[in-house]
Amino acid sequence: MSKWWEHASPGGPMVGPAFVRPLYPPDAAKKGRVPSPDGDDILAVKRGVWRSGHWPGPATSFDRAFSNAFSHGRGPNVSENGLAGLQRQNSVDATGWMGETTYNLIRSARISDGLPGAGEPILDATAIDLLERFAKQYANTDWRQKSMQHMEARLGYTEQPANSNCDNREDGIRAAQDATAGGEAWLRYQPWCGCWCYYALEAAEVQGIDSSLASVGAIEDYAKQGAKCYRGWTTDRAKIKKGDLVVIGGYGVHVEMVRGKPQSDGGIPTYGGNTSPGTSGSQSNGGGAYKRVRYPSEVRGFALVRFPEE
Repeated sequence: MSKWWEHASPGGPMVGPAFVRPLYPPDAAKKGRVPSPDGDDILAVKRGVWRSGHWPGPATSFDRAFSNAFSHGRGPNVSENGLAGLQRQNSVDATGWMGETTYNLIRSARISDGLPGAGEPILDATAIDLLERFAKQYANTDWRQKSMQHMEARLGYTEQPANSNCDNREDGIRAAQDATAGGEAWLRYQPWCGCWCYYALEAAEVQGIDSSLASVGAIEDYAKQGAKCYRGWTTDRAKIKKGDLVVIGGYGVHVEMVRGKPQSDGGIPTYGGNTSPGTSGSQSNGGGAYKRVRYPSEVRGFALVRFPEE
């Protein structure tokens, strides 16, 4: 006789809220995706995958992390092959990532015959409540402000040792470089102004960011194409928002993040990494993270960034 996992899950009307956000495991960083921070939506999805037969329980043991193991499976058994197992059962590309197609599968799937609760939605009332609360919280989040908070918390960080283009902090220059490199170490000891921006955009769950942010020239090029994480490129100060990027000093020289509205004198408030605290010293290799104001004579243009919910 055939096994329950050899057939697609029974379907029915979708339950729970509409799609909120994609989910990516840590190893997705190597493919230019931002690993998803912990959340109640992940806990809800785990409950659904467990009830579908593809993840071991009990539910009381689940955490809120979208791990590589849960995404791709942690063993050969059907009961532990995770989200990718549910995708394979239902002829969805088994990436282990959750986009809208997989999320809607989870909303509509019923428990297969031969499993406890056969015929019920794999999302139970507890999971639906978790998703609804998370959806409200997510919709009310100021994502651009998240990047500001990230930058503000790291003001004054400097290279350790001086002139090394690196440090030994868990949340500093080296962490920004490794994050930009997809969790690898090849950007350590390299100029880090773009990595500093990447790190703040990652904190705000901006998608489409990748190691190209380590190159100021690539930031401008992709922004002009409206590719990756960018809405476009402009020289018009009236079009910028906090969280957008500003290229300074010429093509490929230096990049910082806009932190506020243009001043009446034309200055652009920024957060900068690998710069100096004032007008003396190197502006593009100054070794620290500081608040700055950049004036028209310094600014080449702005890379407009697409944040979540935009």
